[in-house]
Amino acid sequence: MKILPGGMNISIPDTPIKILRARHPLSRLMGRKWNRGIMVISLVAGVVMLLMTGASYTDGWEVGPFGAKGTRTVNTCTSPSGCGNEGDEEGTRKDGIFTSVDALRLAQSYTSRLFRASGFEFCDILNGATFDGLVEIAPLGGSVAQVNPTEQEFVELLDGVAREAQERLSNKYPVLMERDVHRYICYSVAEGANSFVNITSSPLIHRIDPISYYSSLIPAIRPSLPSRIPGPRRKYPLAYLLMLHDIATLQQAQLLINQLDDGSAIFLIHVDARSNKLRTALKDWIEQRQAERFKKKLQPDAVGNLFIAKTSYEGMWGHASLVWMQLSGYWELLDLADWDFVINLSGHDWPLRTSTEMYRTLNSSDHQGKEHIEFWTEPSDSAGRLVRPHMGRSDRPAVEWSLYHPPDVGLSFYPFPAWRACKQHQWMILTSNFIRDLRTNVDAMHLLAFMEHTWIPDESYFCMVIANHAHFSQNVVYDKKRYLRFATQHPVSLTLEDKSYFPPEDPPGTEAKYFFVRKVNAVGNNTLVDWIRVNHIDKHDMRQRPESKAVVGEMKPIG
Repeated sequence: MKILPGGMNISIPDTPIKILRARHPLSRLMGRKWNRGIMVISLVAGVVMLLMTGASYTDGWEVGPFGAKGTRTVNTCTSPSGCGNEGDEEGTRKDGIFTSVDALRLAQSYTSRLFRASGFEFCDILNGATFDGLVEIAPLGGSVAQVNPTEQEFVELLDGVAREAQERLSNKYPVLMERDVHRYICYSVAEGANSFVNITSSPLIHRIDPISYYSSLIPAIRPSLPSRIPGPRRKYPLAYLLMLHDIATLQQAQLLINQLDDGSAIFLIHVDARSNKLRTALKDWIEQRQAERFKKKLQPDAVGNLFIAKTSYEGMWGHASLVWMQLSGYWELLDLADWDFVINLSGHDWPLRTSTEMYRTLNSSDHQGKEHIEFWTEPSDSAGRLVRPHMGRSDRPAVEWSLYHPPDVGLSFYPFPAWRACKQHQWMILTSNFIRDLRTNVDAMHLLAFMEHTWIPDESYFCMVIANHAHFSQNVVYDKKRYLRFATQHPVSLTLEDKSYFPPEDPPGTEAKYFFVRKVNAVGNNTLVDWIRVNHIDKHDMRQRPESKAVVGEMKPIG
């Protein structure tokens, strides 16, 4: 398990940990009253054990600061010689709060309190998740450690609570997408401490199992080998993830790919699940293009460097689907070939450099091995985005109103309180090392389980993982390398009149301030595209200057 700052470094076995069966038969967890007599006997037995061992306990489950109201330390020591609080043979400090025996027991119980549970049916995404055995669960009548149910009884309890909660929410808000409601309810029940489910006073779940939680939604979380590309594994400097939504972007995408494809990059195109016409047209174009390039010996074999993503998502503005499609695409690219950096693109981006020149910058000492992402702290906006659960609407009255926050679900809080919250531009350049880490990082995927129910997570998720990661947070270039300008909520469509916002750099070979500009309509905007080609792309293409001594990794600084 990989742990980021804020997570606990505790090893959990890969095999499920069975919850020990209680000595008394436990009543069915749903629909029956507890056997209170047995519970009282169990409590008395526990007190007797404490008296026999000379231990102490705190009266009150929620232990606050020392001396807080509602807590009362009860001394149960009965030994005539004392119980170590004055310095016993076991090495207890004279001023220690606990005896050495108690301190050891507390430490052992803290590290062994987690258990893994499987067998969920209604909430099968929770299989393999780890839970906290010391958290009190209201319908259970205590914590797992206190009641000690079987594993089956534990999962049946949570499944039952989830069924009731989902029915309650779906009946009141039938417009909500069934998938979103189900995933939200299962997460909320596992988390426990939220106003809608409200079965615990602190988080019950410790970590999801990423494979169980996401393998059906994002199949690429499991590596798929061998590669779809036959022969020896390929190596490219760059990878592009191009996200397209409808057939209207086909010609623009073709122009963009032809402009970027100089042999130094591999391309993966995500086609929206609703755009079958676009998928078919792209497939035919790619097959024809690759056959022609192979015939002209522009590529080594019939399988080129351009692919369509195997998994398609229905993209919704402000919805977690935009994060899912990016993660899925990035991981598919890992399986296709080796590469150093991946750049995410829409059909309305246009380059100011060739792919080779972009990599020459990225491979220089100031950029090599670093994440290029522009993010910042904005507490007032982040609070509203993160704590109000949102779900997709099946009717979608407008692009900006595709999601809805049902007031009944109240507020929820992300699982790493010490983590820094941030906002980011969704356009970024990431290293293969970071993408590989995301695939196996339990903390990062646990954060995603929470953030898939937040508003506009594609503008927060990646920066929150990076900003709170012990390694990647130290290797960031706060620059998206992209020019865009907003008018109200949407980017401005650029024309030749906007060229002063991204002037050419001098002399040739100077590092580009921007790699891309957006939004550009290359099909009906030839004057701007031609100006960019002459003043940016061709001017700084070192391959066209045989007299130049510039090599990959050697750059002239901006300015």
